[in-house]
Amino acid sequence: MEETATPHRRRNLQDYFWILVKRRWMILGISLFALGIGVFNTLTETPIYKATAQLLIERYAPRYLEQPGMSAPYDFYSEEFYQTQYKLMESRALVRKLIEKLDLKNHPNFAPLFKNSPDGDEAKKQRNEETLVLMIAGGISVEPIRQSSLVNLSYSHPDPKLAAFLANGLAQCYIEQSLDIRFAASQEAAGWLRQKVLEARKRLEESETKLNQYKREQNIVTVEDKEAITGDKLAQLNKELVAAQTHRMEVETRFKEVSQGRPIAQVLNNALIQTLKTQEAKLVTEQSELSKKFGAEHPRMIQLSQELAATRGKIAAEMAQVVQTIKNEYNMAKEQEENLKAALNATKLDTQDLSDRVIEYRVLLREVETNRAMYENILKSLKNITTTENIPATNIRIVYPATVPESPVSPRRSHNILITSLLGLILGVGLAFGLENLDTTLKTAEDVEGWLEVPNLAMIPRLDFPASNPGNKIPQLVVHHGSQSLAAEAYRALRTSILFSTPGHSPRILLVTSSLPGEGKTLTAANLATAMAKSEGKILLVDSDLRRPTLHELFRVPREPGLTNFLVGETDELPILETPVPHLFLVPSGPTPPNPSELLGSMRMREFLQRAQEQFGRVILDSPPLISVTDAVLLATQMQGVLLVVKAEAVPRKVALQGLAKLEEVKAHVLGTVLNNMPMHREGYFSHYYYHSRYYTSAKEEDGQPVSHGDRLRWAKDRFDHLKKKFSSRI
Repeated sequence: MEETATPHRRRNLQDYFWILVKRRWMILGISLFALGIGVFNTLTETPIYKATAQLLIERYAPRYLEQPGMSAPYDFYSEEFYQTQYKLMESRALVRKLIEKLDLKNHPNFAPLFKNSPDGDEAKKQRNEETLVLMIAGGISVEPIRQSSLVNLSYSHPDPKLAAFLANGLAQCYIEQSLDIRFAASQEAAGWLRQKVLEARKRLEESETKLNQYKREQNIVTVEDKEAITGDKLAQLNKELVAAQTHRMEVETRFKEVSQGRPIAQVLNNALIQTLKTQEAKLVTEQSELSKKFGAEHPRMIQLSQELAATRGKIAAEMAQVVQTIKNEYNMAKEQEENLKAALNATKLDTQDLSDRVIEYRVLLREVETNRAMYENILKSLKNITTTENIPATNIRIVYPATVPESPVSPRRSHNILITSLLGLILGVGLAFGLENLDTTLKTAEDVEGWLEVPNLAMIPRLDFPASNPGNKIPQLVVHHGSQSLAAEAYRALRTSILFSTPGHSPRILLVTSSLPGEGKTLTAANLATAMAKSEGKILLVDSDLRRPTLHELFRVPREPGLTNFLVGETDELPILETPVPHLFLVPSGPTPPNPSELLGSMRMREFLQRAQEQFGRVILDSPPLISVTDAVLLATQMQGVLLVVKAEAVPRKVALQGLAKLEEVKAHVLGTVLNNMPMHREGYFSHYYYHSRYYTSAKEEDGQPVSHGDRLRWAKDRFDHLKKKFSSRI
């Protein structure tokens, strides 16, 4: 076997079917028990009647502060609103209101609860009241109708009239509770608004006082007019300053030109200077003409010089006066410019100061306007709430009042019986699968091949032997007598599988063993030897189980002399005995030795096997179990093939793996397993497993024709070819 084990295969539908068949009585018993409990509970359960009142809960969004842009404090269009209403219908507060309204403490159905309560025992009275609340609350159920604003408010009770009475009472109390809640909310809102009105009025008065005081302090009468005047004055000053600057620059230019002696228009256009210039020109002309006639000392020349000097003096004096005039005009223009600049700067300062005062003024003014608007709005809302708080309006209506129910809603007999039956069946099936999972034994050929990773060569059904034995037959030899055809066919299939188990030639010396005692290895060895004797010739069956031998009892022959006699040297002849089966011979175990393991591992044992192979076509040994002793392991080293018998539904997987591991440790040639003692409830499994074998033989048997050896080999060859491909690494 490979070192790495492959995972065990998963169960298929057929496996689950066999589990159900195997555990059918347990499943049936649990189902019937659950059904009985369901029937008993249904018949003894008190009938419950359910009365239902249908309510309409309209959506609305109350708004106490009617201010633009202010949304309601809660979203009454959400699902939370309806969930809240459903919880209110089931609340203890509503139940207490119902008890008080209908005086249920004195109702015949509930009055006995308070009879034993003393008048002075308040604690017990409160406990009884709480018990009554819980009793009534336990019968309330709320069922919303999908995609609508309708809701069914129901009450369940054994008394149908009381159920209808309480359902209608609950609906009415719920409406009254809604009105109470709304009225309380209005009262709270009105009180809150009254407080807010006082606060708003106080804030308004304070803001108006601050505004008036500021106006008095800043001497502000009409801010808007003063702002307009200041703006016009600033613009006019700015305009005059520009004109003054222009005039000053013009005068400054004339003054510079005159100071530098350049002619300017003001000088050239002066009439007096022009007249004096004309006189000067005439005098110069006359002086020039007379100088040709007279000398410089001539009186006329002297007179002309004096007149010319006087004229020029007048021109210079007039020019100086014009320059002084221009200078004075320049100084005046410059002074005017400076004055306008100073006035403009002063006006700017006044404007900035006015702006600061106006900002503070408008802040105070806006505060006054805001407080006045808030005060008026709150006062209006208070008047609205005060006007409407006593109007009994609600968004809840009773659409259909509850009527007295005619039939109970529970118990639902057919439903309960069906449910308990299904639960019992599910419990039984679950318990069956649970027990099956806890069962780690090997049950099918697939289990054996999946866990042990060796081919399963045959499946032997469970054999039932009759108590009487007519004709002194050996009932265990089913192959010889043909009493149980399915088992006999299984042993013949095992013999055929062995023939194809080894390429080239089949093993001539075989060991049949098992992991634990009682798995049927002796019976398997006997029937396998019988099947081979009927088809092959001389076969020797050896009882090598020296500790608990049983083959001599099975074939009803003497136990001595036997194998141990030969192994200890008491005889040199093989102690071979004939059996009732033709061509089948037996070597019994002989007396029980004190050291079986040493004898089976001795050279004498090897000599015995050698001589047996020379005289017989095939030798089959029955050995002790693998787990308890080492006898089988010692024998396995001398065999050409080993068969591991596994008892179905009896051997745990772990034990079978341990037995197989012992064989692998000594490198024994394990041909495969034989799944023994298969339950007959897997008959369908058998018929599928041996289908081809029956196909080749049944037709001839029905026609009375003999079945040849080749017919029986066909299925075995097909079966072995499949196993050879699956376990090619082991064969």
